[in-house]
Amino acid sequence: MEIRVARSRWSRLVGLAFRAPRGEALLLPRCRSVHTFGMRFALDLVWLDWGGRVIGVDEAVPPWRVRSRRDAAGVVEIAAGDSGRIRAMAEPQRNRLAVALDPRVPIYRDAYNEIFVLVLSAGGAAAGTQVPLYIVMAITGIWNVAIFVAACVVFELVVIFGLARPQMQPQERLGWMLLWGGMTAVLALAFYYLVAQPTL
Repeated sequence: MEIRVARSRWSRLVGLAFRAPRGEALLLPRCRSVHTFGMRFALDLVWLDWGGRVIGVDEAVPPWRVRSRRDAAGVVEIAAGDSGRIRAMAEPQRNRLAVALDPRVPIYRDAYNEIFVLVLSAGGAAAGTQVPLYIVMAITGIWNVAIFVAACVVFELVVIFGLARPQMQPQERLGWMLLWGGMTAVLALAFYYLVAQPTL
C-alpha cells in the first residue's frame, strides 16, 4: 500500500477525491478536521496523536460529511474497510518477528519487513527447504533429483508467499518468484549431489 503525505494546500483540500478506491492512503499531518465532499466512495479515517499512535477510527464515512477530533495531531484517509492496515502500521509492536509470522496480522511494506522477507527467502533457498526434504527422502526412500528440486522450489515459494505474505505488485511477485525459485533450484541441485546422494 502506498501512503502519500498531503503537504500542499491543494492536496490537503482535495484529499483522496479523484483517486482509485483501493491501494492508496493519504496522511494529513497537523489535521483535526476532515471533509469528504466530492468523494466517490466511503472513507475510513484513522486519527493519530503526536506519537503516531491510533487514538480513534471513524469507519465508512460516506461522501459529503465532515468529521473532527480535537485531540488529533493528524489523520490518515483510506478507502472504507482498509483501516486495519493503517492500525497495524501505526500501533507499537513489541515483537515484530512474531507479528510478521502471524497470518492474522496484515503485513505492510517497510524496511524491517523488506529485510525480513529477504532473509527468509535467502535462508530458505540456502538450506531451509533442502534439509527437511532431505529427511523426508531418507524416510521414504525416494531419491529422484527432479522430485527433490521441484519440491524445494515449491516449498520455498509457499514459505515466501504463504508465510511472509509480502505486499507486492504483480510484476514484483513474478520477479521474486523467478529469482528465488531459480536460486533454490540451483542450491537444491548442489545439495542433492554434494550431500544427499553421497549419504543416502
